[in-house]
Amino acid sequence: MKLTQILFVFTNVVYAYQGPIPPPPSDPSPPPGLPIDNGVFFVFILALLFGIIKHFNLIKSAKSKN
Repeated sequence: MKLTQILFVFTNVVYAYQGPIPPPPSDPSPPPGLPIDNGVFFVFILALLFGIIKHFNLIKSAKSKN
């Protein structure tokens, strides 16, 4: 399996095990800014690390060709 497929399955598992959606708060005023839960933040960090690794692999392969 490719690394992207593994990451895709892993992120789906993370979302599946987050549990039920909590009920909305009773006060009508939403918090300022976008609501970012831990799952979204975790997936963002994974994608960032994956992009950095791919970037350095491309740099290494470009240097080895020269």
